[in-house]
Amino acid sequence: MKHTKKLASTLLMASLLATTPLWLQHPTMTVQAADNQGQVKLSLAAEKTLQTLYAIQPELKNMDKKMNGPKNGVYELRFGKRIAPDKMELYAMVGLDATTGALHSYENEQEMQKQNNQPSEAVAKQKSAAFLQKLLGDDFKKYKATQTTKGEWDAVTYTRHEHGIPVFTDRYVVGVNGSSVMYVNTFEGAPLRAASSLFAKPGKVMSKEEVTGKVASLMELTYSAHKKETGKPALKYSLESTGYLDAVTGEEIESAFSLKSRYSDVIAVKPGGKKLTASNADEAMRVLTEEFQIQMDGITLETDTHTPAEMKGEGEPIYRSKGRDGRITVYTNNNEVTGFQVRGKVEMANAIQHGNKPANAQLSYEQAKEKAVQFLQPYLDSSVKELKIDQKEIRMSSATSYSFSFYALHDGVIVTDQNYLVNVDGQTGEIVNYMNSFTKPSAPFPDKKTAISKEAAAKHFLKDRPAVLGYMFPVQNEKVLTKPSLVYSIDTVSYFLLDAVTGKSFK
Repeated sequence: MKHTKKLASTLLMASLLATTPLWLQHPTMTVQAADNQGQVKLSLAAEKTLQTLYAIQPELKNMDKKMNGPKNGVYELRFGKRIAPDKMELYAMVGLDATTGALHSYENEQEMQKQNNQPSEAVAKQKSAAFLQKLLGDDFKKYKATQTTKGEWDAVTYTRHEHGIPVFTDRYVVGVNGSSVMYVNTFEGAPLRAASSLFAKPGKVMSKEEVTGKVASLMELTYSAHKKETGKPALKYSLESTGYLDAVTGEEIESAFSLKSRYSDVIAVKPGGKKLTASNADEAMRVLTEEFQIQMDGITLETDTHTPAEMKGEGEPIYRSKGRDGRITVYTNNNEVTGFQVRGKVEMANAIQHGNKPANAQLSYEQAKEKAVQFLQPYLDSSVKELKIDQKEIRMSSATSYSFSFYALHDGVIVTDQNYLVNVDGQTGEIVNYMNSFTKPSAPFPDKKTAISKEAAAKHFLKDRPAVLGYMFPVQNEKVLTKPSLVYSIDTVSYFLLDAVTGKSFK
């Protein structure tokens, strides 16, 4: 699996799936040599695991080591290879649980450089199993290996099993090349190192019919204004689920990577239908200052020449600022201004997402939402009379901003490709992001009364993606619970869209 393939799939990372090593988000860099072992002292459990890693990778023991944490219960260790008297090159990173000592992550930069050396299935299994067996000891017997990526063996997933069924959130994903292990990533349950005695034997669980009924209740009817095959609007079913159902009650259970949308109540709006144009940097400046009231003293815009062409659509110039700490960006499509973004220098350095809870916020969520709605109304397409916010969708955010993803409704149904983004600075109330992603329909929307039933949609879904009985560790209030739950796993990774009129899957 190449780097680009891993970067292309956020959903893949959020399920089986979290196989992307941290270097793909944080490029290798030269760092100052340091060994602050005297400042950070590992817990006995973490120290024991570190010694095990030294036995697996002896070269780590003689390297410069920098330790941080524990942060959120995890120590971060960086191992460096000295390349000059005052500098070292990042060699490996390790995350260790402060309580259990278990491995959260392991990334070996030197081996990552060899990743094009594709291993065979036999080599991948042998290298990954040898590493995990030394790391886990007797517990390794609880895990079964499966292929992580179809057709390739550069990563192997090891899933724990109890009472003959899988523990979905207790997994190790081991990336390998032809000679060694490149990285190890874990799911939230693995660092708990939970005892087998915590897993109750399965008793009476929901029937197949009851599971189908629960899945049917999670089917979401939506419109798209532009169907890929015809360009005309379509009525669709998609599955909105956390991915896990309590095997006895059918209640949805959250995992650390649940991606279910959470829509707000309907917001009535008065659209202005206003369109803004800019054919060059000077006109983009005028739009920012006169229309959006952004202070541009001492700042000019220039046409962006750095963004790769494949990342921009046809006829979409981008304008960026110069002469300012931070960054201002204006987006256009065929000379129509489709959005802007304002980033301060501090925000660029600390753009950490925090569940729509900005740092040092002076405005409440509701106050910021009201500002976002008032800002947006003049630029709404004239056909938009109602909106909903996807309260789980947070885009282009910074450490100080609230993020609001608004979706237009047609006949009370969400239109997935008629959406707007507005981000509001929680400290100043300023609008720091606006993106217009509204798709114009080329024909009338299908009547939602022509849709097949949710039950029929659920049966279609489960025919190709049966629910699987197993265990998982739930997440409540952003914390992983230590007691496992018996659940049915519902596939939320495969791309599922069903034509709600014909009952056929979209390809």
